[in-house]
Amino acid sequence: MPLKLIHGPPNSGRAGIVRRALIGVLERDPVLVVPTVDDVYAFERELCESGAVLGASVTTFNGLFRIVATAAGAPPGAELTPAQRLGAISAAVTESRGDLGPLARSASRPGFPRALGRLLDELQGSGLEPADVEAAAATLEGSAYLADIAALFARYAEVRDRLGMVDGFGIAREAIRLTDESGDFWRKRPVFLYGLDDLTPLQLGLVRALAAATDVTVALPYEEGNLALAARPALLESLREIGVEEEIATEPEPANTPSPLLFHLERNFGAVAPERAEPDDSLSILRSAGERGEAEAVGAEVVRLLAGGERPSEIAIVLRDPARRGPLLASVLESYGVPVALEAEVPVAATAVGGGLMAMLETIAGAGRAADMLRYLRLASGIAPGAIDAFERSIRKRRIETATGAIERWEKSFGDLPADLARARELAADPAGLAVEIGRAAARIAARGEGLEQSAAGLIATALDERARLADFVPAPDGLARVIGELEVRVWRGPAEGRVRIADPYRLRAARFDHVIVGSLQDGEFPRRDGRADPFLSESQRGSLGLQPRRDTDAEERYLFAACLALPRRRLVLSYRDSDENGVAEARSPLLDQVRRLLDPPPGEERPDPVEAALTRGRDLADVVCRPGDAPSEDELARAVAASGAGASAEGSSLLSLAAPPEAVAERVSARLERARSAEAATRAPGPLTNPAVLEALGLVAAYGGTTLEEFDVCSYRWFVGHQLNPELLEPEPEPLAQGRLMHDALFRLYGERPDGEPQPTQASLAAWRERAVELVDEIAAERQIGAHPAERAMVRRVEALLARFLADEAGRSGGPFEPWLLEAGFGDEEGRERPALQIDGWGLHGAIDRVDRAPDGRALVLDYKLSSSVTPFRKLEEKAKLQLQLYLIAVAELWDAPTVGGLYHPLRGTSSRTPRGAVLKDAADELPYRLTGTDLLDEEGYEQLLEESRSRAGTIVARMRSGDIRRDPGPREGIRGHGICPAFCEFAPICRRDRAFEEPREDDEEEG
Repeated sequence: MPLKLIHGPPNSGRAGIVRRALIGVLERDPVLVVPTVDDVYAFERELCESGAVLGASVTTFNGLFRIVATAAGAPPGAELTPAQRLGAISAAVTESRGDLGPLARSASRPGFPRALGRLLDELQGSGLEPADVEAAAATLEGSAYLADIAALFARYAEVRDRLGMVDGFGIAREAIRLTDESGDFWRKRPVFLYGLDDLTPLQLGLVRALAAATDVTVALPYEEGNLALAARPALLESLREIGVEEEIATEPEPANTPSPLLFHLERNFGAVAPERAEPDDSLSILRSAGERGEAEAVGAEVVRLLAGGERPSEIAIVLRDPARRGPLLASVLESYGVPVALEAEVPVAATAVGGGLMAMLETIAGAGRAADMLRYLRLASGIAPGAIDAFERSIRKRRIETATGAIERWEKSFGDLPADLARARELAADPAGLAVEIGRAAARIAARGEGLEQSAAGLIATALDERARLADFVPAPDGLARVIGELEVRVWRGPAEGRVRIADPYRLRAARFDHVIVGSLQDGEFPRRDGRADPFLSESQRGSLGLQPRRDTDAEERYLFAACLALPRRRLVLSYRDSDENGVAEARSPLLDQVRRLLDPPPGEERPDPVEAALTRGRDLADVVCRPGDAPSEDELARAVAASGAGASAEGSSLLSLAAPPEAVAERVSARLERARSAEAATRAPGPLTNPAVLEALGLVAAYGGTTLEEFDVCSYRWFVGHQLNPELLEPEPEPLAQGRLMHDALFRLYGERPDGEPQPTQASLAAWRERAVELVDEIAAERQIGAHPAERAMVRRVEALLARFLADEAGRSGGPFEPWLLEAGFGDEEGRERPALQIDGWGLHGAIDRVDRAPDGRALVLDYKLSSSVTPFRKLEEKAKLQLQLYLIAVAELWDAPTVGGLYHPLRGTSSRTPRGAVLKDAADELPYRLTGTDLLDEEGYEQLLEESRSRAGTIVARMRSGDIRRDPGPREGIRGHGICPAFCEFAPICRRDRAFEEPREDDEEEG
């Protein structure tokens, strides 16, 4: 029975003809074949609009193969699932690896089995067997390459047959063979094909076999002379070769598209001699800046349609790559309260459960990282976040980098491992058992999850269960992680009724909607430029195998855009980005220019084009919030109102009137604004502190350290966070701090021991001092368990080098009247301190002075070591919020009864110049062994004034501390240059959230020579 062929342009009535013909033969149990499962749902709903329909089946082509095979009395046996098929292919690659030639290196890469699977799909879909590929290899140059493919194909077939299973292509071949032998089993059930614009050789083979047994009707889009539909002429010719009993060419039907402009665009895009039409409001263009901006602009357009009474299921958003662009768009729409069906497959590895289970497998594989274990704990273990935070802090501080080390640390600190990880670790040597266990863990996560995470967990559980049934082909733990990594999960599963669909043109091409938005119209994205070339076969090799030529990329992209233009009945929106989030220009799709050429008047030289300008709504980078009247959600309306300073009026909530009366929306938005403003005020103004208990606690502090006072003077909020909130760092102790502690301790012990009995090194004793310094550094590092990590070992060596250089400098300065007297001289109320806290005007000072040198007449010089390349001179002590050195001068004079001649900051890491800086009495300068800068020398009056001002400044700081006067006030003080500039070293920006500012350098910032 020859074919009946129906072809014509989109929306020319082909669907109606098929539907009426199908209903007319219900008593014969007809079968309708459509492209996708979503089309199955849509046609079933359409057929049942006037009541229940009995006697008809709607399916996809893969379903048709199975229906035919079952009807012939040969129902499919145990069929390889997609996960099992990939497992069989992976096993074939592993078994063949030693026998391969040119493909041996590629076959060792993780993504090779999946790529090979796509090639086998095409080979098997074309009806080829391993022998066909092997025969082609014998006739071509480069036959070794095709021979490798033939060998892999044959090994896959061996693995499949060894399992006693079949794949979908085997079912298809069997269905064709049985139908060719005798189609009587089909009982002349009519078959209708609609929306399928391309068929594989196996699919064509079944159509040919069924056409000999029953009535087969094929409806496809095609129009002679239309360049946009010219991508599919081969299918029409192939169908005609089967033998056509009746061929109907349908004509365009304007009644199918209420908008005359959209009908015009659909008819003229791709036409040889296109005409032009006047634009109207059924066509709009969205111009946005950045992906987020485009997503929000599209979201506002959808909300506008819904607010106007449109049904979500009559709105479709077409993206050329929904897996890449769709998640952000779906997230924005959901935040606006719009129900969405994102019809895209995303990597399971990108989900929390997928990433977590992969991390678990990599953790137990032996070569995993500590980060893998942390990822598992956070994403899939169910352990409280606080416990994981403590564990992460522990391993970071100890610089643990391997998963093995992380497991050992967990067992030492927390005891037993999490149940899933412990069980998986026990089964590491049993791949099949491990696959079952990980599958069960995924099933448990799926039971408590929701949405995409639940779908991903369910897919992992199913895939690993299916792989576990192939016990001989289950990989080791790291291989199982790759199995999960190769999975893709569909974001939305099930009917899309009542939801806005986001999908690619292939999935939507057989459907129609009232409103269609085509997004991401960027050059290189739609249309694509890469062509998705076959990584295995050249054109000549494809020809030798009888495979169809690769599609022309430009023709395919034109065809898909023409399909997009045929989707809408009433309104079409075309969206593109003119820049990215950083303002870098992006090229828009040339397809937009082709649409513009179909509109009157024709584009001229005028820029901007007035026609396009009238059709376009723009959203620039500066448009952070929308206008109140365009707000798509209450949150967006609150932001818009806050930015504009307007009230939450009924006018401002016009797009939200669908959910509630405008007055109710305005009331809720006003409440949100008030809460937001209160929170903002609280966030921006952390003080002054008013809680009585807090103030009492601050007032009870008896003594303060010099560095504490300095930190308050730098920024009172930074002091409050660092000293009172006291956040714990996740990282190891910062290297400068660890290096400084090591250096200080080594110097303290070294000068306390005095090698060779000298109070400080001389040229004669320098070697002994240096030798002992190295020993002391190593001893201290061992005591502190420093040195396990390469970075720590490098730090220890740097300290040794700095000490050696410092001692050489000291040896060159020996012989003067001042010699080391006090080392780490502690004063305060803590046990072990040499002196009590220094009392100053009602408050106490405590600390530990690095070093005090003393002359025979009792005069003292205070030295403060700084592990830096330069230090603060006298002129900048107040500007840089330096107080400790001056306060130590007062402490030495009053607690040790030693008149001071000055205090110096001593840089330990300087290179060309290691000159100490600070404040020294002029009269004592010649007695000191340092080359001092003139501006650091003070007369007696200036020296006393410095100490008195420092005492007063410290008292002011203490008073502010005790009163809770906390502000974001980097400066250090009013009237001092630099006030308001946050220090570059402050790490509390995420807590403070103050806008950062940077100080322009001045010429006089250069330190005096």
